[in-house]
Amino acid sequence: MSRHSTSSEQRSSDGSSQEPSAAAAQGRRWFMGTVAATAGGFLLGQLLPIRRPAGPGSEPAPADVDVLYHRSQAEAITDWGQQPERYKTYSQAKQIALPDPSGYGGPTLEETVQARRSRREYSGEPLSLEELSRLLHAAQGITEPQTQHRAAPSAGALYPIEVYLAVQDVTGLDSGIYHYAVQTHALELLRQGDFSKSVMETGVGQAHLGNANVCFVLSAIFQRTRWKYRWRTYRYLLLEAGHIGQNLCLAATAMGLGACPVGAFLDDDLNALLGLDGQDEAALYILATGAV
Repeated sequence: MSRHSTSSEQRSSDGSSQEPSAAAAQGRRWFMGTVAATAGGFLLGQLLPIRRPAGPGSEPAPADVDVLYHRSQAEAITDWGQQPERYKTYSQAKQIALPDPSGYGGPTLEETVQARRSRREYSGEPLSLEELSRLLHAAQGITEPQTQHRAAPSAGALYPIEVYLAVQDVTGLDSGIYHYAVQTHALELLRQGDFSKSVMETGVGQAHLGNANVCFVLSAIFQRTRWKYRWRTYRYLLLEAGHIGQNLCLAATAMGLGACPVGAFLDDDLNALLGLDGQDEAALYILATGAV
């Protein structure tokens, strides 16, 4: 039967048929459940304590951290520090050269944008090192050697975002935790081993994180932007992570791969997995990628 069949008989999830009366009853139950959930959420919002103004003319205290962040000012901060190193490297780590990412002829940008979807199911086939090289170049690769400008826009061209990889199934590459060395377009091996279960656990049990060929983690070194942009720093970091994430998703789509951005994870656990302190540098974003 076609997905768009107009037959009065409906199919249940197990393939058995349902009479229209049963389907209608199920629809009514779904509707009533939705209404109840909406009403419950509204009432809960009304019952939660919200701090009110202390008196006439006073500013209302923020009810949540998002409002607090957007209303915060920086008068109390007098020293924003100095500009740190532009690139991060792990000099003692094993270096793995990546293939030249250029020369791939994929679909047009318009076709790629039209086709992009979050994909959480992967075939289990390995990725090639060439595919991984193209993904990293699209995410954070240097596209103008003379100026060192990269593929994604960055406030002041300061590039505070670092890319880490939990490699789970890439041909010719050991499983492990890696760091992308932007200047040399190479990988630095930080920890060897299968960390697929650990990544999934940091991502509050999302199965596709454990099944992906590679999970890219975008982190931010705050001082790279803070010294110049001060209280706008965190906003700019999040914007840049979004730019990079979309580049990576589009590159994966153009190569016929699946990618899914993830913002739900346990910060302290993910930072610990990557060896980050969570203060000067912290994880912001995960992007699972795999063959489909």
